[in-house]
Amino acid sequence: MTARGWWRDADRDDRRRLALAVLLGTAATLASPALLALSGFLLARAAQAPPILTLGAAIVGVRFFGLLRAAARYAERLVGHDLALGRLGRERVALFEALTPHVPGRLGTRTSADVLDGLVADVDRLADLPVRVVVPACSIALAAGACVLAATLLLPAAGPVLAAALGLQALLLAVPAGRAAALDADARAAARAALQQELVTTLDASAELVAWGAAGRQTTRVAAAGARVDALAGRAARLASGGTATTIAAGAWTLAALLAVALPAAADGRLDGVLVAALALLGLGATEVLGGLPDVLVARREVATAAQRLAALVPDAPPRTGDEHPADGSVHVRDLRLSRGGRTILDGVDLDVAAGERVALTGPSGCGKSTLVDVLLGFVDPDPASGAVTVGGADVTRADGAALRRTVRWAPQDPHVFPTTIAANVRVAAPDADDATVEAALRAVGAGPWLDRLPRGIHTRLGELGEHASGGERQRIGLARALLGGGRLVVLDEPASQLPRADALAALTAVADADPTRGVLLVTHRPEELALADREVHLTPGG
Repeated sequence: MTARGWWRDADRDDRRRLALAVLLGTAATLASPALLALSGFLLARAAQAPPILTLGAAIVGVRFFGLLRAAARYAERLVGHDLALGRLGRERVALFEALTPHVPGRLGTRTSADVLDGLVADVDRLADLPVRVVVPACSIALAAGACVLAATLLLPAAGPVLAAALGLQALLLAVPAGRAAALDADARAAARAALQQELVTTLDASAELVAWGAAGRQTTRVAAAGARVDALAGRAARLASGGTATTIAAGAWTLAALLAVALPAAADGRLDGVLVAALALLGLGATEVLGGLPDVLVARREVATAAQRLAALVPDAPPRTGDEHPADGSVHVRDLRLSRGGRTILDGVDLDVAAGERVALTGPSGCGKSTLVDVLLGFVDPDPASGAVTVGGADVTRADGAALRRTVRWAPQDPHVFPTTIAANVRVAAPDADDATVEAALRAVGAGPWLDRLPRGIHTRLGELGEHASGGERQRIGLARALLGGGRLVVLDEPASQLPRADALAALTAVADADPTRGVLLVTHRPEELALADREVHLTPGG
């Protein structure tokens, strides 16, 4: 993302606030050299022991610029961060909306850590564009230009000298800082992503790591990834210290250069002697203004790197926002082909499910049953050479994603459980369901004895990843969602595999009978569950 692109996409209110932030930032930045110059004049004039009243304007000016520096900087931060945080919220929502149509099967090799880092760290970097790049860059340029103009007004020969000194300083700051920033920004982004991946792995697999004695090795991996991030942060700190040293040196040569032209001018009467100190300190203050240039360059590169990573995060494939809408829950699959990672999973699969029909899909593990379900839900795309796949007459590759998933409801083998109450988890499928409806659905799928043991019933919180519920209890929540979720076709992908056989059959029957007009596609390995279906379709590996 560039400043020009940001400005082009911004609305009128954002542009107005950015302009105000630049104005306030320039005032705060310019106040420092103005304060130094006026202080130099005041000290030089006071050394002549004039009447105190003749120093009144200078004294008031020193106080004014001292207060202006703090007040303008505070106001600039207030306006700039209000602008950045407002834009941050919109950027994060926009990225989430861009990713949602591609989840879960169309993100390619992108890991959950990549997505998390993009939604948090990289979007945060984009918010730095106005407050760490545009506003300080404009403030530095305008303040430096004002200093050169003031020096020219004081002594015409001093203007070009100060401009040349500042130009040399900018060159010494910009060239190495720009190159180092380019390398460090890319490396830090990669190192941060690697650390994020290790942390996510540690949290997600903590039980397995401890159980198999691998926690120590994983801790070493996290420490190594963290050390890499710290090392790059140390390089950035050294870069900042180098910029500070350059600014100090620039102040020395600028001061010397200005005195070289100011002292002769004072000697021959072209410049009032008390203005020599003002001119020298003005130049010193101008070099401090340019001291913020390395930070701007680093932030600019970080923003550019974050924008590139976010652009790569969103899949190239267009989202499912087609205009076809399923008319019913019928399924028509002809010559379905799908490959992943160079491996053929489905090869020439045919399947028909009439509206309201119950079909059992069987086959050995690894033959592609769950993958076929993902295709019907629009989670993954068939291969380009694949035949037709339609739901309710709508081609799944051209159907509106939301409409497709309203038609096809799904109960997976391992349903995700959110860290909230049992009732809230069931309401994922039916947001308007009241407590009585939710509890009735849970009891219908056999969760009654579980609820009766809980002091708060359906209002019991389940903890992170449903840690307070067993595998079977989590499956009952998934089945209750399927019971209440509506739709014209419900896909049951072994949703009761962790329940006793009798309980599983009763729960599946409750879901299938909840709406006799709704079709059912049941993925199962249990022979007794075939009784729920009108017919069986057997899937073989590779097709």
